[in-house]
Amino acid sequence: MIVGGKDRSAAAAGTAQVGGRLASGTARRCVAAALAALTLVAPGVAMARDPDPVQRISLGPLGFQPLSQEFLLAGSSMLTVDFVDTEHLLITFGVRRLMKREPNEPASDDDRTIGAYLVELSSGKVLARTEWRLHDRSQYLWNLGHGRFLLRVRDRLTTFTPSNGLDAGDAFREVPILRLDRHIVAILLSSDADLLTLETTKYAMGSGEASEGFSTDPAPVQINFYRLMSNGPSPEDLMVSAAGTIRTRTAVSLPMTTAGRLDLIESSKNRWLFNFVEHAGKVNELAAFDTSCFPRPVFVGHSEFVAFGCRGSDDKRDFAGFNMKGEEMWQQNFYESYVSPTFVFAPAAGRFALGRTLVSGDFDPELPLPPAIVTGQEVRVYQSYNGKLLMKTGCTPVARAGQNFSLSPDGMRLAVVREMQVRHPATKYDGAYTQNEVNVEVYALPPLAGEDQAAVKEALVLAPADPGARIDEALQRNSGSQDTDSAGSSDKIVVGSGASPVAPTMQPAAESTAAETAADAGSEAGVATEGDVQPAGPRKPPTLYGPDEQPPQKPPR
Repeated sequence: MIVGGKDRSAAAAGTAQVGGRLASGTARRCVAAALAALTLVAPGVAMARDPDPVQRISLGPLGFQPLSQEFLLAGSSMLTVDFVDTEHLLITFGVRRLMKREPNEPASDDDRTIGAYLVELSSGKVLARTEWRLHDRSQYLWNLGHGRFLLRVRDRLTTFTPSNGLDAGDAFREVPILRLDRHIVAILLSSDADLLTLETTKYAMGSGEASEGFSTDPAPVQINFYRLMSNGPSPEDLMVSAAGTIRTRTAVSLPMTTAGRLDLIESSKNRWLFNFVEHAGKVNELAAFDTSCFPRPVFVGHSEFVAFGCRGSDDKRDFAGFNMKGEEMWQQNFYESYVSPTFVFAPAAGRFALGRTLVSGDFDPELPLPPAIVTGQEVRVYQSYNGKLLMKTGCTPVARAGQNFSLSPDGMRLAVVREMQVRHPATKYDGAYTQNEVNVEVYALPPLAGEDQAAVKEALVLAPADPGARIDEALQRNSGSQDTDSAGSSDKIVVGSGASPVAPTMQPAAESTAAETAADAGSEAGVATEGDVQPAGPRKPPTLYGPDEQPPQKPPR
């Protein structure tokens, strides 16, 4: 998932999205006995009926209040839903609270309170709750798998495992994961939640830069790579090992796993070649992809990835799946215009969910989405090896930042946030009335067939092994540089054309960048420490943009 970047990137796995199909205007049966007498219809035009959810959890009793459409369409992270495990959901959203003024609070802070609720699926009961005070409207929560979550409060990162501390009444106990003296502009998490990419800059220095929030260094962004491994259920059981650092001109999203990364080569007009470059040095030639625009690949597991492309023009979108055998497994077309795609992964079942912002016209991607052109938020669940569409539904209210849908770890259930109109029948004392309510709806997905299970096993066999190699040295070696001695000498690295700018809708800083840093994974109970790396000499900014892209221009001051 992401905290920073450019909305041009369809490849950024955590990029927010807007889009969706509104639910049916037909009467719907609710499984909750308390709502048995109510008729539910989605606002808007009636469309084809969705399957009935197996469970519906109302957010009203939790204190949910309507969210600002302005913030939602601008990409603010306002509402999240995540499976903790197959039996629990973690739901968070903004709550209105009076907040005590903090001393020396930065003028750029935009403080708010987020409520977090651990919900038992079988009963719908809230088992634990807490509140966090945040200082911006960017993404604050990432699902690390194994029931563990990463929380960002300004530039402080902690982890917690809600179900682990439940019996002790300490479900939201936080444990520091990284100690930073830098400003976070992007956090990226691999589909298998075993590779964390952290992109940071120095804090603004001097009155001339204080309002801008970025460095004048030609390669100001520091990208740190960390391998993650869970050795148990408690927050302290998360093992974090540093895998290297590089510097770049701006925040980017690299299509990468713990074993290697994708490299893109333009073979001819409208044809691109994928290579998987292992961190240990081996280059594996994969399939070609015919596309008239720059392809945007995203790993959906260790051995499978999808890519976005175009057929003749940018508004004719292709979506294709590939594996490590060099095969293009499937290809589909999207006929709707969309922006800000977002992914949720269930690699254990070979499944992923794709959310998209559906729009009806052109707009400047650097600006908030105009409500008039947003037609909904759509979520699709795919079987990754054959592209089979398992379910298609919508989310409301539309959230460009995504995070309002989730797949269970076993890939058997989908949770989505949906706003419904509830028609209350007349009673002896009151007339009939209609009220909007927001619910988390849980849907059952088809079980894995025999061929699906075989494909999941084959994908595990095809997955390249993690060599444990330093990722910065691999990038340096593949770029042809001979200097791999120190983290500070990574200025010669030129990230290949597989890199994509990170979407700005999740970005707490005005501009994103990345640079090499030192980390001590063994200090103080596994808390790593990051610092600035002194440059070895003048740095030449690497080229990070695709052939069809230009860096954004700063507005005049």
